[in-house]
Amino acid sequence: MRSLEVDRFSLVDTLECGQTFSWVKDGNGYINADIGQVVFVEQRGNMLYYETSHDDVDLVSLFRLGDPLDEIQREISRDGIMKASIEFAPDLRIINDPFFPTLVSFLCSVWKNIPTIQGMTRGIRQQWGTSYEFRGNTYYGMPTPEQLSEATVKDLKKLGLAWRADFISKSNESILEGEVSETSLRLMNYADAHKQLRKLHGVGNKVADCVCLFSLGFLEAFPIDVWIERVIQEHYDVFSDVGKSYSKKSEAARRYFGRYAGYAQEYLYHYSRCGV
Repeated sequence: MRSLEVDRFSLVDTLECGQTFSWVKDGNGYINADIGQVVFVEQRGNMLYYETSHDDVDLVSLFRLGDPLDEIQREISRDGIMKASIEFAPDLRIINDPFFPTLVSFLCSVWKNIPTIQGMTRGIRQQWGTSYEFRGNTYYGMPTPEQLSEATVKDLKKLGLAWRADFISKSNESILEGEVSETSLRLMNYADAHKQLRKLHGVGNKVADCVCLFSLGFLEAFPIDVWIERVIQEHYDVFSDVGKSYSKKSEAARRYFGRYAGYAQEYLYHYSRCGV
């Protein structure tokens, strides 16, 4: 196995906080088959030990190990609940997952819990993704847009996706036709990228924010779901005068927490689900 010494990083908190569906628990570590090969990573103290099916992999990029956590946490700290959230998982980092798997996963996530989403995405991988032999087992990566074009809406519905099947199928068509491009999105600012993602069928504000934050690296993105809505309403006055609009609430949260609002969101989300 290769190894990498890390500072201020928790593999468990980063991969178990609900922000990624590319990494799956496997023994003492985690497997990711969505990056064109398979990588296994486990943590022992301040060391990451990892093995790949083909080439070396840039864990510094995948886990955003260069993000200045001390600075981030100073900037987003506001009161007791935020401080408690950070103290609960102080070494949690925002993930840097591949674009298309992130998009498909969060389209599956609409009104579904994490185990159900994992089941849906596992089915998509096994039906249309590339298979890899690794450490005596077979793993499946999320299909590319070209591979997924073989799936009909009916095929997707057989995996339990219901109306989400139409979202994924039509969004995939738009990507294949070049209407939305990952390359172009990465050259945009957050507002423009978010607006462009919303052009994809079924991609609402929250899914667009999840893709912006967990794949495209817009750390100001602030996804809002029922957990975040509840914790903000109970502990902050951020949403009190902006009405019911998601976009206004998101704008207010970004203004309040600043350029690292996405980190604030993930600390609050993880703490509200697991820490209290």
